[in-house]
Amino acid sequence: MQTSDEIRLVRNASYAGMAVNILVAALKGVGGVLFASQALVADAVHSVSDLVTDVAVIWGVRYWTAPADEDHPYGHGKIQALITLFIAMALAVVAWELGSHAVEALWAGDLKSPGLPAFFCALFSVASKEVLFHWTRHVARQVKSPALEANAWHHRSDAISSIPVAAAVVVAYIWPSLAWLDAAGAVLVALFILHVAWEIAHPALQELIDAGIDDKSSQVAEVARKVPGVLSIHRARARRYGGAFQADLHVQVDAGLSIAAAHALGHDVKHAILTSDIDVTDAVIHVEPQDVRVIVSLGSNVEPRADYLARARDLLAALPCTHLVKASSVIETEPVDVPPEFAHLKFLNQVLVLETALEAHDFSRRMHAIEDDLGRVRTVRNGPRTIDVDLIDFGGQVSADPEMTLPHPRAHERDFVMRPLAELGIDWPR
Repeated sequence: MQTSDEIRLVRNASYAGMAVNILVAALKGVGGVLFASQALVADAVHSVSDLVTDVAVIWGVRYWTAPADEDHPYGHGKIQALITLFIAMALAVVAWELGSHAVEALWAGDLKSPGLPAFFCALFSVASKEVLFHWTRHVARQVKSPALEANAWHHRSDAISSIPVAAAVVVAYIWPSLAWLDAAGAVLVALFILHVAWEIAHPALQELIDAGIDDKSSQVAEVARKVPGVLSIHRARARRYGGAFQADLHVQVDAGLSIAAAHALGHDVKHAILTSDIDVTDAVIHVEPQDVRVIVSLGSNVEPRADYLARARDLLAALPCTHLVKASSVIETEPVDVPPEFAHLKFLNQVLVLETALEAHDFSRRMHAIEDDLGRVRTVRNGPRTIDVDLIDFGGQVSADPEMTLPHPRAHERDFVMRPLAELGIDWPR
């Protein structure tokens, strides 16, 4: 939220802009009419649009600087993006009006040579609006206001648009046969204003739709990685909000840390981000235990076998704090150690490599729950199964627990495990 001094600076800059715009618009409008310069009249309309945007900033600053409340817990910063977008739309409308009128004049041949005083009116506009641009942009960057900076660029567009106007007026005055250059100058002004409108609108639209900002996200991740105790970072994201940026990221820490220690480390990461020079005003930190690599073997000999494999794969990847790293090809294998009456039911097999922050026993329980959900029946030893999920390895842990022996004691004997492991480039046994 901006301070009262910053709000005062925004208003002062906007009031100054209003004063200059009134003077410049009046001078160019009267000069354009008296000295028959269509380009100068068009430029006067551009200056009048500056007045509208000055009013928009003065009106809007009281709302986007309001503190967060019960109905708006995240604050009112996006109002600034809306004001910025309004400024861009005002510019686009001005560009259309100027361009269409100039094209109509060129088409109709309704052209007159302008008087030389129109040239001096345009020069005055260039000088005054360029000074106003530099001052307003300085204030905008001081208080980090994109709406005020958009207004500064509106001033700059007025200054630059007056340059071709001045040139067209001089040429058309010296060579009356080239009077069409005055209208052509108005078209050039319109195209320039349209370009400026898009340059202003694009970041405002990105903010309103919460578009991610890749370079800012990478900067946030880099700062977080340097905090002692952080093991890895993933899903670092940043978005523009109210003239600055907001970020959220997942921080992985030693799974042996206490909850209090992990919470304190999350605060350290947030402090590092907010006090860095990357202009982030708020950050949400998700602290997680570090992921471990898990190897799982899938098998099915009940149709639809491929469907059961795919569903098991998706359910494993959807477990909390878990994601699929890679999967082997699906292979068909002969059944091993099954009753004779089921020997004709061939298996489809696949090996998955996942990463998870779950504890090993918790992962194993969830894994067996997936078997149950997919209709696994255990009434006949080594009988047909919709899905068989075997835990081959869990981060290199060793366990003699009968419910979860690690690593899997018979993995090296099973071709349907070893072949996919070899395909994935995983050596076994360890």
